[in-house]
Amino acid sequence: MVKTEGKIHHAWFIFLVCLGIMGGLVGILLNCTGIIFTEIIKEFGFRTGDLSIYYSIRSMVRALALGAVSGMFFKKNSKKVLIGITAITCLAYMSMGLYTQLWQWYISAVFIGIGTSYTGMAISVLLANWFATKKGLVMGLAMSASGVLGAVVSPVCSTLIESIGWRGACVAMGLLTMAVVCIPAALFLVLTPQEIGMKPYGWSENPVENAKNEITKVNYTVPGYIFPVCVCIICLATLIGALLNQLPLYSAGLGYGVATGAMITSFAMWGNVLGKLLTGWLADKVGPFKALTVTFAMVMTALVMFMLCVGSEYMLYFAALLFGTIYAVDANVPPLLFMDVYGADYTKHLKNFQTIGFALGTFSSSLLPYIYDFTGSYNVIFVLGIVWITVSLAMTWWLKIWLDKKKKQNI
Repeated sequence: MVKTEGKIHHAWFIFLVCLGIMGGLVGILLNCTGIIFTEIIKEFGFRTGDLSIYYSIRSMVRALALGAVSGMFFKKNSKKVLIGITAITCLAYMSMGLYTQLWQWYISAVFIGIGTSYTGMAISVLLANWFATKKGLVMGLAMSASGVLGAVVSPVCSTLIESIGWRGACVAMGLLTMAVVCIPAALFLVLTPQEIGMKPYGWSENPVENAKNEITKVNYTVPGYIFPVCVCIICLATLIGALLNQLPLYSAGLGYGVATGAMITSFAMWGNVLGKLLTGWLADKVGPFKALTVTFAMVMTALVMFMLCVGSEYMLYFAALLFGTIYAVDANVPPLLFMDVYGADYTKHLKNFQTIGFALGTFSSSLLPYIYDFTGSYNVIFVLGIVWITVSLAMTWWLKIWLDKKKKQNI
């Protein structure tokens, strides 16, 4: 195995960069927005659905910008691209502290959508480049950074709102994100080990050992309909993921204050961490399909609990913890699933999937708030989530049976 005498392998510094990207751009800028928006709705009296168009615009722009921005990241100077785009994104977030009109938040959504479009793709490829072994676990750890930062920063954001107002909190969150993302990237970001004359972490001199860990071309034909099946498995379930931004509003509707809403978000973020770590570990041990099944079971349990735990604050926290595991389906499951199905050709399918996923996020980000606006209850949303996940689970096991049959035929 390649050694770096007396030094930490540079792959671990790349891992640190990935933690910063996921923790800052997703954990802080994306996942803590719901707490601030709850206060904005109180101050200006906006309808939940109208302000939530921000999420739809952000998702739509992420879908449209993914190809161009990820192309810049991988083909240009990755370090300069990451730092430059992150700075613009954080300025757009900080600017929200000056706004008074709905359309102004929509403008920020465009810039934040561009700046966060390529995060999952960048992290997946960086870790695949730098780690020869334990890809599932390392990816799970990196993706969980969004949950860790979201869980830690959510109560901080709530405290800032109470002490300096939501406008000051916007500025503070933007500055914090800039530091978390840009400092590690400026110090350590390198796209591939070959650029600095290294081998990936876990690389072995033994060609047989390397073959076990290498992502190779599959020796069977994957028909065109398999890609939409993969998309449906992941996206049908994650449509309900947009509920995270509504949880503070859900708790407010039950009579709880801003601190409780922030705690619910925090517990959901810890669930985010739990789900990503568990799914990554299970994917290495038993494969992505069984790992996905466990995650689906936890999310369905959470949705049932949301419907039953009215009046119990602690059950609400536990339900939020379980619900947060849905983010493993959106984050570290796609690259692992596509690696298993498509082998070395997984990157082009992953990029296409993420574009579709962001586009569907546009739909769900608007759909869920308006369902609440027109029904006055979140129970319809919870029931829809259970139905979507049930269908996803059935398709998961159909795909596993198909894939096992293909692999056996080509041994």
